[in-house]
Amino acid sequence: MNDLMTLRDFFRHYFLTFLGGVFAAYFSLALAVALAFVTYFRDVPMAQVGLKIIVVGALLILLTVHSNFMILRGRPSWVWVMVGIYVACLLFVFPMVQYQPHKVLYGLALLFPSLGLLTLNSKVQREMRTKLVGIRRLRQAVIAQRKAH
Repeated sequence: MNDLMTLRDFFRHYFLTFLGGVFAAYFSLALAVALAFVTYFRDVPMAQVGLKIIVVGALLILLTVHSNFMILRGRPSWVWVMVGIYVACLLFVFPMVQYQPHKVLYGLALLFPSLGLLTLNSKVQREMRTKLVGIRRLRQAVIAQRKAH
């Protein structure tokens, strides 16, 4: 594969792996929030804790969106935010086993963060981030050249 890819080639090659990581994060967060209601906070009145859990989940989703946007802009260090979200979901969900949650939901809540971590560490995802850094550098060089003239 040459270094000069069209946008169509770029999306054809990297889009599925990028979306896989994005959706793994969304499902991880959604399942962690859903299981929080039926495990950790099952004895607490919904009116007391419901809005707080939803707000935290919404903020984490916004952080996920921003992190993925920054990754697409060629800032690969934002991957560590995604890794943190996946690990936090795993660490939050894993002890829920003592509450005997629904087995399928619990299994999916462990599966999606694991798949997200595997996706982030995949060869295609790492290659995509390297190309995005190159695109960012080209964009910065063009901007610097325009300012010079």
